[in-house]
Amino acid sequence: MRARGPGLPTAQTASSGCAVLVAGAVGGAAAGGPASASEGESHSAGSYAGAILADVLYVPGNIVFAGLGAVTSGLTYLVTLGNSETTRSVWDATVEGTYVITPRHIEGKEPVRFIGP
Repeated sequence: MRARGPGLPTAQTASSGCAVLVAGAVGGAAAGGPASASEGESHSAGSYAGAILADVLYVPGNIVFAGLGAVTSGLTYLVTLGNSETTRSVWDATVEGTYVITPRHIEGKEPVRFIGP
């Protein structure tokens, strides 16, 4: 077994670091969009908490769904011999849509689009 050099991360610290980055990204994104987009709006603490809790499951699920949709869209392109209209409809339905739940979604002020337009 080879000795690890000083300062090299272990698998455990690397995975912990990834978890912290993902949690921070989800939490930060759940806080809402740019300040200019929500000026004058205030949200309750419950809306923020609900958005963060919803994103814990929604974001990873949506990313998996979109990834599978992107692969399916590519296969559709091959099977239809380059029919871009059919391929685009698969892409739009699976890849487009809402990726992060915000307090506006929790309060019902903006629709959640799991499946694209």
